[in-house]
Amino acid sequence: MDISVVVPCYNEEDNIAELYQRLINTFNKNKLDLDKIILIDDGSSDNTWKKIGQLQQLNKKEILGIKFSRNFGHQNAVMAGLNYCKSDFVLIIDADLQDPPEILGEMILEMKKNKANAVYAKRISRQDTKFKKITASFFYRFFNKFSLTKIPVDVGDFRLIDKKIYNHLINFSEQNPFIRGLVPWTGFKQVPVNYHRNHRSKGKTGYGFFKMLNFTIDGILSFSNLPIRLAYITSIISIFLLIVLIFYVLLAYFKGNTIPGWTSLTVIILFFNSLNFFILALLGEYIGRIFNETKKRPRYIVSEVLEN
Repeated sequence: MDISVVVPCYNEEDNIAELYQRLINTFNKNKLDLDKIILIDDGSSDNTWKKIGQLQQLNKKEILGIKFSRNFGHQNAVMAGLNYCKSDFVLIIDADLQDPPEILGEMILEMKKNKANAVYAKRISRQDTKFKKITASFFYRFFNKFSLTKIPVDVGDFRLIDKKIYNHLINFSEQNPFIRGLVPWTGFKQVPVNYHRNHRSKGKTGYGFFKMLNFTIDGILSFSNLPIRLAYITSIISIFLLIVLIFYVLLAYFKGNTIPGWTSLTVIILFFNSLNFFILALLGEYIGRIFNETKKRPRYIVSEVLEN
């Protein structure tokens, strides 16, 4: 069984060489056949592409380098790597050294043992900041509350997939692919392997708060129309409350009572206005995504490829 490795890279000049060596050691230790290590430079601003070029010059048969014309995002970088794969299996792993390639052997054993099409790495512990742990935990549980497709909790894109799955993935044409949702959506069997996630020793994470928030929104809107349904239900409830309020005002008027409380009335108006703006923003997100899909632009542009 030959295996390709897809590695999206964004400002990872300090980590690429070490990751490469650890991957080679893992393949040699487990006596596995390596097809290609595909390194995708997602518009890095440091010397990531230069480091990829140096590695490729020394290991032309093993390294394939892909350079984007600009930053198109982590998920598109993975999809670009999958498009260059020809092997039986693909390992998807980030370049930040937080996910250990050494568990590849265990992943293969689990795949064979369970006759699965995919093995995902499940984090049973992680050496990240408290903020990152809280937001990540919130993301998975929030996503599964709203999404029609459930994803395993505490799982990233670090996984081993077979040719059957990645051939389907590369045929998906959506502009905002969400791989950790697309893999379970295919319906093929996937099983977990537990591991301890390391801290990032070099470089800075490319996922800040707002990028993670955008990633969450992408995932939910790609896999669920429940937010629109909730907005619809909320609108009905708002109309019902408005009708009740109108009856209350009319009843008080005919009884000759003065309606006190301009402050409370202002609060009610602000509440309903905020609700309306929220629903409009939600609808705008969906309409904007439909607009982006209809333009049929490429998800990424490759400016350079280094291969043997």
